[in-house]
Amino acid sequence: MRKKRLGDLLRENGLLDELQLRAALGIHNKWGVPLGQVVVDMGFCTAHQVLDVLASQAQLPTVDLDAELLDPRLVDVLPVQVAEAHRIIPLRLEGPRDSVLVVATAAPAHLPSLDEVAHVTGKARVVALLATDAAISQALERLYYPHLLGARRPVEPIPLPEADEHLPLVTDRAEYLMMVQGGVLASTVEQGGLPVMTPLTEELPAHARLTEPELPRVEVAPRPAQTSRPEEEPAPEVWVYGWGVKATRGLLKLLEDEGLRTRVARTEDVRNATECAVVLAPLQSVESVKRRGLRARLLLAGRVRDEERARTLGARAFLSGPLRSDLLIDAVREQVNAGRTALRQVG
Repeated sequence: MRKKRLGDLLRENGLLDELQLRAALGIHNKWGVPLGQVVVDMGFCTAHQVLDVLASQAQLPTVDLDAELLDPRLVDVLPVQVAEAHRIIPLRLEGPRDSVLVVATAAPAHLPSLDEVAHVTGKARVVALLATDAAISQALERLYYPHLLGARRPVEPIPLPEADEHLPLVTDRAEYLMMVQGGVLASTVEQGGLPVMTPLTEELPAHARLTEPELPRVEVAPRPAQTSRPEEEPAPEVWVYGWGVKATRGLLKLLEDEGLRTRVARTEDVRNATECAVVLAPLQSVESVKRRGLRARLLLAGRVRDEERARTLGARAFLSGPLRSDLLIDAVREQVNAGRTALRQVG
């Protein structure tokens, strides 16, 4: 017996009327976008309504992946390459000697994909639950790439129009202004009804100083004379750049426990790092920085499919999720030692 088409099922369940179905089919036939995605994008149905209809037709239960606690141990059962290729999330092991693997897959479930999962994992049976495609994407990130959660892409600079190129800009202090502790950037004064930032010191270029007589003058205390030159802090061997807050703290502790000199990097630090320093960063965090050229030894992390892109950026080594601490340390030490060797050769 031939299965009913999704459009007919949605209409029979009162989720679409004839006019809405025709409109959705028009986009589906013209652009090849799956009908279920079209009706969701057009606001005719929710993703969960479409999922329920498909699950009813396939006679398979559904799962709310967003509320599901994912077991990180299962990444060793189902490799990330297979999970991404077939968009399948391992949920749990059941049965005698854990012979049954329960997974979540996007609707409709594809039997060849389930067969491939059974073959790769060596399980006697694979039980499928249906989930929305968006939930599958988010679950892949949570389970296989937890180290990338919270990592943010640096903001690209916005070039000035040609007509405004003559305006003076102070760019060498912007990062310092953003990083003042306590969230207090500087005092402001009113000028023509607008707040104006007073300079932090008198080291600003003359053209950028506020010289109006009514503005308060910032007094700079003279620096005390140094009787002896303080010892300079040794340069870090590893710069940690572009990770989320939790990941940064974990990486710092891990690397410092291994005796590596490590520091959190600003964009300026990454650009100025020598060829002997190692920059440990997610791939997406260095893409825009790389355009201006980097000398540091890049150790990048990302998804399996991103390795070729990382190599194109000049990565000396690439790590794919989930990050294992032993492999991470080995990769970092290899690059640090290579940097030391390069330094001795230059010396």
